[in-house]
Amino acid sequence: MRGLTGDGVTLIGPVSQDIVRVPGREARAQPGGAVYYAGMALRGFGLPVEIITRLAKADREHLTRELRAAGAIVNVSPSAQTTGFINEYSEDKARRAQTVDGRAAPIRMDDLPPLRTRWVYLGPLLQGDISADLISHIAAQRRHRIALDVQGFVRRASGGKVLAADWPGKTSFLPCIDILKADDAEAALLTGQTDREAAARHLSGQGIEHVVITSGGSGALICHRGVFHHVSIRLASGETWPISDTTGCGDTFLAVYLAGVMSRTTGPT
Repeated sequence: MRGLTGDGVTLIGPVSQDIVRVPGREARAQPGGAVYYAGMALRGFGLPVEIITRLAKADREHLTRELRAAGAIVNVSPSAQTTGFINEYSEDKARRAQTVDGRAAPIRMDDLPPLRTRWVYLGPLLQGDISADLISHIAAQRRHRIALDVQGFVRRASGGKVLAADWPGKTSFLPCIDILKADDAEAALLTGQTDREAAARHLSGQGIEHVVITSGGSGALICHRGVFHHVSIRLASGETWPISDTTGCGDTFLAVYLAGVMSRTTGPT
């Protein structure tokens, strides 16, 4: 990998210790979190990647091993705990119950090294994972474009359960976002609109250039500068798409979309 440059991506958020349970399969432990899945996908495109995260000392090596092996630069600040999720899937894998098993300390201004990339990808998993002053600082510099997976801003942990919750600071921060990704439920919670196009139009009206709303197997809706694009999932006739589980799919989708935007604006890396 060439040296980290302005053409790369800085990803900020927790790398988590995930337990994935799928009926009929042995439970497995694996690294997780938006910055893990997005970081691996972006490295797959050969893009320079730097990750800013917090982990307990005992988890630093094994949870960042694959990212480092892929060529990512990983900056880890210490935390008493590592964020942990237990993901339990239904028989048809269409539904997932999540519980929180440990929580890393928030990523704050003191954890932020000098940002050396044009793009910053914010990947919180729960409210409070990234401090508001850090986001304000990045936006105020006006030197970086921001991609955001909104999932961590619209869910909170209570008694180990993951609960949906509106984003208190959204009116201040949404106008600072260049690419925002949400699923149907998150977009409805964020905007009060249950219709995908209405939700996307509302978010686009906040000044967000790229609004991406995903709908699982039904594809995605993209609103770019007010123009809608419907993305469907197509398989060759007779083919099936075996699904083990859907952990990390949304994170990977946003990373691929970001890579596409970068290829149009910065050229090949």
